[in-house]
Amino acid sequence: MPAERQGLIWRAYAFLLRPEASVIIVTAALIIYFELANQNFLTNANIQTISQFVAAPVIIACGEIMLLICREIDLSVGQVFALAPFLMENVHDFGLPVPLAILAALAVCALIGLIIGLITIGLRVPSFITTLGMLFLITGLTLTISRGYPASTSGGPLLTGIMGVWAYSEIIWALVIVAVMHTVLRHTRWGLHTVAIGGNIIGAAEAGIAINRIKIGNFVLTSTLGGLTGLLEAFRVGSIDPLAGGRRLFFRTNVQQD
Repeated sequence: MPAERQGLIWRAYAFLLRPEASVIIVTAALIIYFELANQNFLTNANIQTISQFVAAPVIIACGEIMLLICREIDLSVGQVFALAPFLMENVHDFGLPVPLAILAALAVCALIGLIIGLITIGLRVPSFITTLGMLFLITGLTLTISRGYPASTSGGPLLTGIMGVWAYSEIIWALVIVAVMHTVLRHTRWGLHTVAIGGNIIGAAEAGIAINRIKIGNFVLTSTLGGLTGLLEAFRVGSIDPLAGGRRLFFRTNVQQD
């Protein structure tokens, strides 16, 4: 067998051994199946719709996975998703330009993540409990700010287009963030230390890794990405829903049961 073909076979075999290979193969198989079952599956309109629904969970997952790797979790990120657009609109109502209002909202979201991290690490409260309590606190804060009513999203055509109105703008945001987070996780000290903490926290501490700083930083990252996702969705839809995020399913379920 020629050397080039042997090299190609070995590269294919090495790819199949990677953990991402199974996801890629299953995804490709599902795409082929759905396209054969329905010829409208790969049309531009359907791809656009799917990309808009997929983008938000993908962005949030980029932060959440960093916490899961280092054995933590954030249940409140869905409500940060709902809070961020209302923070942006309220800051904008005080006269701050929309771009600066976006940065202010993201700063508050980062502060929420910092508070969660300090409580979880400093007081040694399990992150499940800390973030569950923060979830209800943020829910009350969102309903207080919004008074339970939706609001429209401010911003000019260019800004709203970049943030989410254009057909594929939100999925582009998601893909860029995925690429950045993949690089961080696989090729930076921060990602290496995150993996080390999740693999052996005692060994990581003995190796001199700043465990508390890494965990708190990942809480900040997750909340910030949750807020960014909420802003992107608000610009895409053109309005802000106080029941968006994690509480929407709860209210819908209760209404159906009643």
